[in-house]
Amino acid sequence: LERELLADLDKMRCRVMSVRQEIAAIEQQDFGRDSLSYLTQQSGMFSLLPLNQTQEIALTQEHGIHVVKGGRVNVARLSSDDMPTLIRAFHAVTAKTA
Repeated sequence: LERELLADLDKMRCRVMSVRQEIAAIEQQDFGRDSLSYLTQQSGMFSLLPLNQTQEIALTQEHGIHVVKGGRVNVARLSSDDMPTLIRAFHAVTAKTA
């Protein structure tokens, strides 16, 4: 049972690491920017986006993306389809309210 648990945890850890790398790759490829590349150096299910309170509110109200106060976003739940939407919304709110 312990081996199964450790294997499952390793699988999830690798998936989250892959999500982080994919976010950075998509941002670079589709948007020509690397402002989220720092995510590849982090670990865990959540990351902090560099957002102020106005940008957090705009992300939720204008793009339907909920972040916890402080810009905390759950990267573990993101699918490949979600990533471009998140990146596009991030750039929209940071450009508008910078």
